[in-house]
Amino acid sequence: MKKNIIEIIIASICIILFIIILYTVQTKKINSLDQLIYEKISRFINPTNTKFMKIITIFGSVIGIAFGVFISYFFLKDKFDKSFITLAMLGEAALNNVIKVIIKRPRPTINPLVVETGYSFPSGHTMSSTAFFSLLIFFLWKSHLPTKIKIIITIPFVGIIGLVLTSRVYLGVHYFSDVFAGLLLSLACILLLSSGYPKIKKFFL
Repeated sequence: MKKNIIEIIIASICIILFIIILYTVQTKKINSLDQLIYEKISRFINPTNTKFMKIITIFGSVIGIAFGVFISYFFLKDKFDKSFITLAMLGEAALNNVIKVIIKRPRPTINPLVVETGYSFPSGHTMSSTAFFSLLIFFLWKSHLPTKIKIIITIPFVGIIGLVLTSRVYLGVHYFSDVFAGLLLSLACILLLSSGYPKIKKFFL
């Protein structure tokens, strides 16, 4: 019960921060920070880094997430868990698209290194990768694997999330505020889902 309360509190903080960022985006008060962070990251643009970032960003793409969910089926023994991760990812995608259509923030136009369509806020790749790998971490820590193994596996999962976020700004297809907002919103959703997981499972089974 105490763990659930902590998760709900953290999720609430994430939602509040998301709303604050949304306000600064709508009022354009965050534009200077977005520009500053892009200028810092753009200093590292070179052919080698660009190739690497183009590979990393696939982890947050529709194809990458669909493939990841498919692979996860071989490790998730519980049929409910397979349905849970699938529906969670579909819900995340729907939420992202709805918000994008409402906010209608144009994408950056300065030196995009890949071609993207649609609106910019919040980052879909960020939300997808954060949701997917956070769910994997959730299921991992529910397992009976030794704690050391759990930690070893968790670290690269967290690293991938961070790299996907960075790749979207590096490639010039999102502002920093897009990816940070996507991270916060996705974390809030997963924390709420994980806190309610036992009751959700009990309701459907």
